[in-house]
Amino acid sequence: MLKHPHVRIDKFVVRTSSYDAGMFPDRAALKTHLRVDYDEDDAYIDTLLLTTVSYIEEYTDTIFAQASYKAYWDHAYPVVLISKNFGTIVTAHHDRPLVHELNDEDVYVLVDSSKYELDTTNNPIRVHMKSGFATGASKLNKYRLSFTTSTKSVPKYLYQAALMIAGHFFENRQDVGKDRVFEVPLTSRYLLERYRSNSF
Repeated sequence: MLKHPHVRIDKFVVRTSSYDAGMFPDRAALKTHLRVDYDEDDAYIDTLLLTTVSYIEEYTDTIFAQASYKAYWDHAYPVVLISKNFGTIVTAHHDRPLVHELNDEDVYVLVDSSKYELDTTNNPIRVHMKSGFATGASKLNKYRLSFTTSTKSVPKYLYQAALMIAGHFFENRQDVGKDRVFEVPLTSRYLLERYRSNSF
């Protein structure tokens, strides 16, 4: 019997929408946090906000906007688990994700929906391959599940962490110098760690 297949999720996630208003701080919220009442740094502040959200997404391994994914595994198994901190599944053909299989010509072809079942209401996503265990030779990335997720909600404490991280970037515009540096524990890091431990 084959080991349970390791599922790889395509790292080239396609963002299909921008963030919902209010999910992360906007320019006005960050300027209030920074107590900045002038406009000369507006473009810089906008850049800091984008950098901050990118940092949070990478650190927590979560996409907070609507996003499209492709998950791959190498062989059939009664139940395949696709685990990640996803938002709600909102796609695809006839409101369901699509399973494709690599054929002998190394081309992905659509698997008939009668050959599998999906549970997209919980994390991890479960794919029930009705054929059971794989037969014959398997291929790398033989199966592919394509799906889109809704915008992942942002807890209030992550919103606060974003303000603190962007504020840190604003106050420390340059890299450190030659003097000895002592790391100061960051409250924002604690908040991000809490999100990771509660979400995975």
